[in-house]
Amino acid sequence: MRSRHPLKPSPPSEDFEPYEEHRGIPMPVLWIAIALAIWGALALYQSSRSNILAQEEREETLAEEGKGLVEPGARLFEANCATCHQSDGQGVKGAVPPLAGSEFVATGARTVAAIMLRGIDGPLRVRNAEYDAHMPSFASALSDAEVAAVASFVANRWGPDKQGVEKTAVASFRSQAMDERSFAGGQDISRVVPGLPAQPPYSATRSVPSIDPTVAQLMFEEGGNVWACATCHGYLAQGKESTPRLAGLPAQYIEKQLHDFQTGNRADETMKLVAESLTDADIERISEYMSGLRVASTARPSLGGELKRGETLALKGDWSLGVPACFTCHGAAGFGVAPGFPSLAAQQAPYTATQLAAWAGGRRENSPLGLMEQISKALSAADRRAVSDYLATLAPVPAIEFNVSRQETSNAER
Repeated sequence: MRSRHPLKPSPPSEDFEPYEEHRGIPMPVLWIAIALAIWGALALYQSSRSNILAQEEREETLAEEGKGLVEPGARLFEANCATCHQSDGQGVKGAVPPLAGSEFVATGARTVAAIMLRGIDGPLRVRNAEYDAHMPSFASALSDAEVAAVASFVANRWGPDKQGVEKTAVASFRSQAMDERSFAGGQDISRVVPGLPAQPPYSATRSVPSIDPTVAQLMFEEGGNVWACATCHGYLAQGKESTPRLAGLPAQYIEKQLHDFQTGNRADETMKLVAESLTDADIERISEYMSGLRVASTARPSLGGELKRGETLALKGDWSLGVPACFTCHGAAGFGVAPGFPSLAAQQAPYTATQLAAWAGGRRENSPLGLMEQISKALSAADRRAVSDYLATLAPVPAIEFNVSRQETSNAER
């Protein structure tokens, strides 16, 4: 009989290759894969198209900017005026009056030139909106030819004056304005420029009170082993070379630096000795006084820096180095943002360069959030010279409103 046990399977042939039966891809998975592929292709196309459009738009913008820069004064306007008034002349709502549609600009380039030479400290009305104007004088920052070029550009672009103003006329305005203070707002301008709309009245309370005896002593009289402020910083706190300009800096910023000298957070043996001799009330008074000073600039580019490079760093920064524009933190036109960011405009170039080098080398470490340490380290020595020289060419910071109540309180305490 045959055995009921199954036969043992025979071993596979040496030529046998294992295989697996074909199984189809589940339809849901297939549709998901197709959808993802279509979505990816569309996203790639849209991104590419956006980049192309952005590039075309940028090229058109650059082309228009290039045309504008051909006009006399346009480049000077971008460097000195656009950070406040904006490139399109629209200003900053509630803060900086517009040039486009301005009744002042409509009166012509001669008015614009006069305002540039004298500046404005007081209220004015432009296009039915009131502004508390603090515009600096550009008399020390720009030559007669440069003032004429900017004024002519502004009056031509945003006003009806196509003739402009000659540098000889600007020279005449300058000689007349030598002993004049800033225009006390729009009302003061309307006295010499007919045809302006009614302007808000100027308040005499804006004026800085007469210097009190305590401040006068700190500013001008040496006592014991301590030097008077004017000994190094000048009688109008304009500074000289490696000694900084203090006129117009925010009062809170000056106070902080003096306290930092006292505690050693900022190193300087001379200033530490001076600061340690001051009381908190002294620091408050002298800081208030210096912040309210409005005086011409004595700063000049003296380091051989490339001014064009300095202008780029101040206005735009250099993101390839991780460096933001100086004016991002220090305010339009480098006028400062209280309390942490001082004005840079009209600062002495050797002083600015020295401080940048100190931050880069770790010898100064008291900037907010360590920002200046990082920025200074990213800049080359040539960049530090360039931006320092450029800032020295700018018009000085305009006067700020003096805190009368705080001054009266200080006087009462005495």
